[in-house]
Amino acid sequence: MFCVLRKKEITLNTVNIQEILIVNSIGVILMAFLQYVRYKKNEKKKYGEPIFDVMIWTAVAGCILESVSFVIDGRVFPGCILLSYISNSLCFIGTSGVGFLWCLYTEIRIFRSLQRLKNKIIYLAAPFIVEIILVIINLAGTGVLFSVSQDNVYERGFLVSYSYIILFFYYICSICMVDRSRKSGLYVHQYPTLLFIIPCVVGTVAQGVFYGVSVGWTSVAMAMLFVYIQLQSLDLLTDPLSGLYNRKHLEATFLSIAKNSRIRKVYGIMLDVNGFKQINDTYGHNEGDNAIRHIGRILSNSVSDSGIVIRFAGDEFIVLMNTESEDEVRAVIDRIELNVGAFNMSGRVPYNISFAIGYEGVDSSQTMEDFISCLDEQMYHAKKKYYAGTGTDRRRSEAL
Repeated sequence: MFCVLRKKEITLNTVNIQEILIVNSIGVILMAFLQYVRYKKNEKKKYGEPIFDVMIWTAVAGCILESVSFVIDGRVFPGCILLSYISNSLCFIGTSGVGFLWCLYTEIRIFRSLQRLKNKIIYLAAPFIVEIILVIINLAGTGVLFSVSQDNVYERGFLVSYSYIILFFYYICSICMVDRSRKSGLYVHQYPTLLFIIPCVVGTVAQGVFYGVSVGWTSVAMAMLFVYIQLQSLDLLTDPLSGLYNRKHLEATFLSIAKNSRIRKVYGIMLDVNGFKQINDTYGHNEGDNAIRHIGRILSNSVSDSGIVIRFAGDEFIVLMNTESEDEVRAVIDRIELNVGAFNMSGRVPYNISFAIGYEGVDSSQTMEDFISCLDEQMYHAKKKYYAGTGTDRRRSEAL
């Protein structure tokens, strides 16, 4: 993307500044339109939306800063060199930052687990942190990334390509994430990775090869618009209240499992919230909705990368795990119970959350209806025990 690929030998007179300003203005307009649409739809509570917000503002800043750096390149006026250093340094950070943010957004949109994201963010952030360090070193006048002459002319440094290596590294990482989710057999959607990457790559290469063609950041803006449009259809597989996958996703997943020869057995865990009607009756339906949101986060963070969580119906949830190990299933249940206990101890809400839990394995020959029936039967024993006055006991003593 971006201004860092400018060639020293090309003078300002050969660049059509008006076209650069027009193209980057289009990028800003696209991002303003996208933010307006998202604001009207009130999408702030969706998984990953804060990251998407930062990506939008990064694209806007990139369009503006790139325009500034082209306009002032070769012009001498008080403070021009400092302004060139600042604008180009921020463009370097933004270039790598877009790739980093895209990886984070892909991770959270697919796996829907903040805990999983926290576990991976250190590794994902490492190349980006190195880029920031190089920018700081460059500001000391070392010229490792770029330098600005006394005539205020930009010149590339010997490590200028590092930003683009990082950028493509992040793009490859996002492709690997999507590929891993598909191979698990539990994620049936077509995440729009290439819809984002292809326009960004084309814009980057075009701007690098043809100096004066400023399309890098506008390509990012277009890519984000494409991604947003595609994700609207994928959101049909998502429960808007809990942020978890919904029953349609469960049905599609079972069709996928039946066709996947690599999957021999899948475990399901069914969870029914104990006393959910009492929460609604005592504290109101708004608090009941908040309870569902809390439960969605608890379950997502408990399951992490072990499987997917689905809001099946009302206060019933299902965890699907692509594993043949019952010990792994029990470990996930232990994490759920531990995290629920920690949430109750936090005192964030005036009630306690607990589940009646049952689990069962299924092979690829079983239908979804048979599978749900088995899970429901296992969970029923735990629910019956809860209403008999011993619902705080663990469900495994009787349900299975």
